[in-house]
Amino acid sequence: MGHLGILLFVSPVQHRLPETAARLAEAAGRQGHRATVFFLGDAVYCTGRALARADPDGVAHRFSQLPSSVALVNCSTCARFRGLGDDALIENARNGTLEDLVDLVGTADRFLALTEET
Repeated sequence: MGHLGILLFVSPVQHRLPETAARLAEAAGRQGHRATVFFLGDAVYCTGRALARADPDGVAHRFSQLPSSVALVNCSTCARFRGLGDDALIENARNGTLEDLVDLVGTADRFLALTEET
């Protein structure tokens, strides 16, 4: 099956794009595809355990419910700068590196970059 790569670079509080990313990743997983979401900047808050617990209807909780065929990878520099060490993440997320992003761009069958809305 295919592999969908998604780069997310917007805050889960101020934009609707994180919800779009979660829905795309969920749909890909449901259809038997792999998906990887890479979070940059404030998007790393989408993987925060505290935000997922605080809002059970929010996007962070939605990301925590995605199937195992969906990988959630943070830019570790962005995450640690925002206080999201490995112990502060939802169960299915991890802090990675920009090498992970480069690998994702190179190996995904399709790649979407969801950035600032204009």
